[in-house]
Parts: sequence; C-alpha cells; structure tokens
Amino acid sequence: MIRSETEIRAKIQDSLEALKDFTAKSQVQPEDFFKVARQATYMTALYWVLNEDVPEEVTKLAVPIVKRMGEAQAQAAKKAEK
Repeated sequence: MIRSETEIRAKIQDSLEALKDFTAKSQVQPEDFFKVARQATYMTALYWVLNEDVPEEVTKLAVPIVKRMGEAQAQAAKKAEK
C-alpha cells in the first residue's frame, strides 16, 4: 500500500514523539530499548521513502537514548550479580 506524503509525515511525527517520550521517562527497562530501536528504524525508513536525510533533531535524540541504555544495562548487571 502506498501512503501519501502527509500520512508518512504524520507517522514520522508519531515516531518522533515516541522517542521524545522515551527520553523523558524516569524509569526504563532493558526491554524498552527494543521498542525505541524499532521506532527509530521505522522513522529512518520513512525519511528514506521521502528521499530526505534524517534531521539533526532526530539524530540528537540518539545520545540520551544510548546513555539510558547503558544505565539500564548496568542496573540489570548489578541485579544479576545479587
């Protein structure tokens, strides 16, 4: 099914909001990173469909997400040691 540019941009906005919501969460689980990675990949593919580069605003979200992932992995490792 081919979507209109308006529909694609709406889906990009939904994915962007999901990524922003994730970075604002105070508590995350390691499993949450599968969801956020899927959203980021989906959004990147939508930009590809539009033949556009991923905006800097989106790529800047990667820094806090990767930081949170490291923190969550460290917490999970501590729990596993107990």
